[in-house]
Amino acid sequence: MELKDYKPGDEVQILELFELAFNRKMSLEHWNWRFAKNPAGNHLIKLMWDNDLLVGHYAVSPLFVDVNGIKTLTAHSLTTMTHPSYGGKGIFKTLSLALYNDLDTIHGCKAVWGFPNNNSHYGFIKSLGWSDLAVIHTLAVKPDVLNPKATHEIKLNELIKFDESHSEYIKSKLSDFPVKVDRSKDYLNWRYFEKPGNQYKIFEIQEPTKTIIVSKIYPSSVSGEWDINLIELFTDDFNYLPSILKAIQESYNLPIQRITTWRNLFDNNHINLEKLGFYPNLPQTYIGARIHSDMPKSFNNFQNWSLSMGDSDVF
Repeated sequence: MELKDYKPGDEVQILELFELAFNRKMSLEHWNWRFAKNPAGNHLIKLMWDNDLLVGHYAVSPLFVDVNGIKTLTAHSLTTMTHPSYGGKGIFKTLSLALYNDLDTIHGCKAVWGFPNNNSHYGFIKSLGWSDLAVIHTLAVKPDVLNPKATHEIKLNELIKFDESHSEYIKSKLSDFPVKVDRSKDYLNWRYFEKPGNQYKIFEIQEPTKTIIVSKIYPSSVSGEWDINLIELFTDDFNYLPSILKAIQESYNLPIQRITTWRNLFDNNHINLEKLGFYPNLPQTYIGARIHSDMPKSFNNFQNWSLSMGDSDVF
């Protein structure tokens, strides 16, 4: 077997391996969006070949994170996969360590981080030098708890593109956090308007309180009903949130089982969501990181992080 860097054209076999490994397809359009059109950079991929057969793959996606006010290049850990006939040969570890070395020595990437699932978490921690940052709980509320608190008329403005003013507003809401993904205008448009396959609704509310929400629906655990994921949530006053979320529910015109979001327990607004009836619920998600070089200690302390569902590639 031979370890190689990605070269143009390899995406054909990468997509074939993806279907073998996960029993579902990734479109070429989605692959190009994530790995070729990322505004932070592209093609940080290591491949393992057995002659002409692709048997292993590990990819990360470049991501700028604001750490103590400095725009810092990191990498978001994404797709690890091994051909079903080649398990137990150490391919995952070999690819990962080779890629991490390049990230540090060639690309100047100071950390790789992400959300290991239950199958990969043990390997990341035990074999690849990752450290756990936290377990993130999902906050959830049922409409019959939230809606009685909706007492204000809300006019929703659905955005078709982020501009600089939206980015600046979002950054102002994150200014107290030493660690957060750099939500530039280019990043926001790439992440939410250019991503194929997922349909987001992005709302801006001016009155009675400035608010920006990125939302998405997902089939709930109750047949025929839906969850609304609040992928991003920024508001000046949480007291108006029940009315805003009721208006968003009505815009979907579907039976809604839950409204869910992520919020760091150490975020002061976590308690504001609790006051409205949001409570910890499943699913829970690991977040971890592997520090490469010269990263401030604040990055290792999850109390410093602002985190949203949008920081995960799952949503």
